Amino acid sequence: MRAAPWCSRGTWRETTMNLSGPFIRRPIGTLLLALGLFVSGVIAYFQLGVASLPNMEFPVIFVVANQPGASAENMATTVAAPLERHMGQIAGVDSMGSNSKEGRSSVILFFKFDQDIDSVARDVQAAINEAMPDLPSGLRTAPVYFKANPNNDPVLMLSLTSPAHTAAELYNMADSLLSPRLRQLPGVGDVTLAGGATPAVRIDVDLGKLTSMGISADQVRNAIAAANVTSPQGFLSNGQRMMTIAANGALTEGSQFSDLIVAVRDGVPIRLRDIATVGDGAESKDQAAWFNGDRSILMMITKQATANVIDTVDSIHAQLPLMRSWLPQGATLTPFNDRTATIRSSIHEVQITLLISMALVILTMLLFLRRVAPTVIAGLSVPLSLSSAFIVMYFFDFTLDNLTLMALVISIGFVVDDAIVVIENVVRHLEMGKSRLQAALDGAREIGFTIVSITASLVAVFLPLLFMGGFMGMMLHSFAVTIAAAIVMSAVVSLTLTASLCGSYLKAHKEGEALAPRPAHRCRACVDAAQLCARA
Repeated sequence: MRAAPWCSRGTWRETTMNLSGPFIRRPIGTLLLALGLFVSGVIAYFQLGVASLPNMEFPVIFVVANQPGASAENMATTVAAPLERHMGQIAGVDSMGSNSKEGRSSVILFFKFDQDIDSVARDVQAAINEAMPDLPSGLRTAPVYFKANPNNDPVLMLSLTSPAHTAAELYNMADSLLSPRLRQLPGVGDVTLAGGATPAVRIDVDLGKLTSMGISADQVRNAIAAANVTSPQGFLSNGQRMMTIAANGALTEGSQFSDLIVAVRDGVPIRLRDIATVGDGAESKDQAAWFNGDRSILMMITKQATANVIDTVDSIHAQLPLMRSWLPQGATLTPFNDRTATIRSSIHEVQITLLISMALVILTMLLFLRRVAPTVIAGLSVPLSLSSAFIVMYFFDFTLDNLTLMALVISIGFVVDDAIVVIENVVRHLEMGKSRLQAALDGAREIGFTIVSITASLVAVFLPLLFMGGFMGMMLHSFAVTIAAAIVMSAVVSLTLTASLCGSYLKAHKEGEALAPRPAHRCRACVDAAQLCARA
């Protein structure tokens, strides 16, 4: 009676590890699968973003509130303190601090590293909404929050200069003309202006004149606020038609403010120009920037989290001629502080290192194997494993940075081990006199469990990096995932494509072929003499 398959000569481990059989018997289908995997990896490679560091979202959030004209003490007591009281109730806050200066308060929240940044961001927004009734009514806009990200540094800066235009005019060009266009470009996250502020009317009150005329500062402020209010005026109707009354009472220039009547003393109206110096300027006069000695407005451009920094900067440079054509005569738009110069060089160096490592690994195998066929079969595992790693990086939203590329360089030395082990075991069965197909089936079945064990032990080395917490864990997470993906796929490739190619193209090792290859220039008589000597 024939024994059951699980009780026959092959053990359970040999039966379960004979996963290579279907691929060995279907070499064309296996080759097409490998080709599809390689093409998918190449496509994923070109879809990956490029950055100097991995995309990391630290559990740190900044909350910023602005109130122009308020002192640092008022900002600390009326703005920062209410925000701290409400945000201190958020779960997971590790520490919190604030900083207040004239017209601006910022609160920084440090959360525990196991907190989800998106979840705590929603909690922070809810705390801001709850704190709004406790904040002063003078706040023009609600406080806003920002997530901390090391990749939020500007990737490119633009300088707008002109000897014929004032800083306020340059700021208006940058704010209304150039910034909206830059924000529309693919990959651009935000554009921040520096070196100027929104145009405004500046009123410098002479306190001595106020005191001599018996006018208080509140009277001046109320007169200015009342004269610059735009409100609905109503409608006019004759029973058949209705018309809206519109009155443009907004004051936009300093000359218009100068004629405002602040008070009346002894029947004489006192105008704003009598007690103050009124002129056009900027909302904040403490901001300034210079470029090559000229007054300038700076535009600091940051990229989106998953955008390719090189493509983003290239798209900005491509738009510069168009934006320069929009500027008036004399205005100059100059790019500087391009961070992609160092990123391009570092990424290029790592890519060259990757190619050199692949070449050295293949040449080393050729040096010791002394045969082209097994070298090519084992060498194919390198690009396929790297292509698989690119696919995993794409699905995990990783970027091509120094750490992930370093993981790929390191993995090259690991991914060929499994293929070499499979090839050696198949050659051993070939030397027993078996056919190529049978040798590949038997060799892959015997070595399957060993390949899985080798792969598991290598992946286990990098498991602590996957579960490491804190800053280093966030930094090395993409590194560990990338190298683990390459190692795992090398085992899959060795048990499928490598075994299939061995069953189709591998030949048995001939005695003396590797150590003493026949020189091509020897004559026929020399060859016959050498064969006679060998037989003797």
